[in-house]
Amino acid sequence: MKYYDVVIVGGGIAGLECARNLSNSKLKILVVEKNKSLGEKVCANGVTIGDLRLIPKKFLNFPLRKLTIHYRNKKFILSNHAIISTINRKEFLLNHLNYLKSKIDLLIGKKVVDVLPKDSTIILESGEEISFKFLVGADGSCSVVRRCLGLPSEKIEIGMHYKIPKNFKNFEIFLDSANFGSGYLWVFPNKSYTSIGCGSDIECISPKKLKFNLDSWLEDNGIDFSDAKFEAAMLNYDYRGYKFGNIFLAGDAAGLISGFLGKGIYPAIVSGKQIANDILGNKCRILDIWLRKKKLQEKFMFFLKRNALRKIALSASIKLMSINFFQRNFLNLIL
Repeated sequence: MKYYDVVIVGGGIAGLECARNLSNSKLKILVVEKNKSLGEKVCANGVTIGDLRLIPKKFLNFPLRKLTIHYRNKKFILSNHAIISTINRKEFLLNHLNYLKSKIDLLIGKKVVDVLPKDSTIILESGEEISFKFLVGADGSCSVVRRCLGLPSEKIEIGMHYKIPKNFKNFEIFLDSANFGSGYLWVFPNKSYTSIGCGSDIECISPKKLKFNLDSWLEDNGIDFSDAKFEAAMLNYDYRGYKFGNIFLAGDAAGLISGFLGKGIYPAIVSGKQIANDILGNKCRILDIWLRKKKLQEKFMFFLKRNALRKIALSASIKLMSINFFQRNFLNLIL
């Protein structure tokens, strides 16, 4: 049986970030990725100015721009604190991969089907068994590692978008609780396409109804999506911890995305770094800031998930953000 000090399941942002932060140690590291290429994930790729502490500007698709929020036929522009861009996920991951190639072992197109925590062993679809000292589950919202730990996932969102083969100029968000539940519709330009999609907690609206409302919005706004690629995925934001003995969960597998915004790139990077710190015995707690923000965001989600309170919460938030003092503090909370 093959043995590694650290086995990382998932070659996405969280998994490769963890590997990168471990790569200069003497540990023997393996990353196992089920897809045949990196970066295959349903994601609008949005990042805000706060993410630039962790993401070099060279990976941005555009210079940071203002964000326009639409609510009840009114426009609200955020330009000072919440300017936004998108990143090229594949370039970002390939940069990590090129750095890691000579430092770790990598299995691409290999699926982990089971984890035996008591035996510190993973089992691949081929039947091959690999043992570990530490295991990192960075395998997304439908994590095999999380399932084998017996952790439930009760807070679930659906995210969906069309990749419109057209370059839109502006970053926009449309708040409409009747059509998009607890979430919103976004327009996020990328280099070769624009992601137009929406997301919501599935308790508030069914995926089928959400898809119908997205299609209707596109038609009403005269946007041709007949040649656009449609993608959808379930998003787990049910955080129950990230460390379970010698097994860790990172990013979406840990439920670290924001249930409020669907923000996942930042917590993926931070959790990957945090897990590397823990394995190396570094006591630096860089994940705690995000956990505090996530906890506060989910208190706000309490209102958004209830029909009777949602409109009140959205209206109050928009009014407060028109005041500079409240805008700055509110955006520090969510971004």
